[in-house]
Amino acid sequence: MRLSRVELVFVAFGAALGAIVAGVFKAGWIAPSATFPPFILVLLALGLSEIAAGFALGCPPGSLVRMPARMLAFLIGVGVLALLMGGLA
Repeated sequence: MRLSRVELVFVAFGAALGAIVAGVFKAGWIAPSATFPPFILVLLALGLSEIAAGFALGCPPGSLVRMPARMLAFLIGVGVLALLMGGLA
C-alpha cells in the first residue's frame, strides 16, 4: 500500500503529536492520575486535526485519510509518546 502525500503528512503529524503530549506530560501539565491517559490525547488530537483539515480543504471529514494511515499515525504517535516518556510502565 502506498500512502499519499496527505497521508504521509498525517503520519508525521501523529509522531509530532506524540512528542508534544510527552513534553506536556513531562512538564507536569498533565497529572499522572489524569482522567484520560496520554495516548487518548494523541487519538483525540488526530481526530480533531483530520476533521479540521477536511473542512479546510473542502472534502467530507473521514474521506481525506484512509484507515491504514490513521492506524499508522496513531501507532507511531503512541510509540513516540512511550519512547519519550520512558516506556509504558
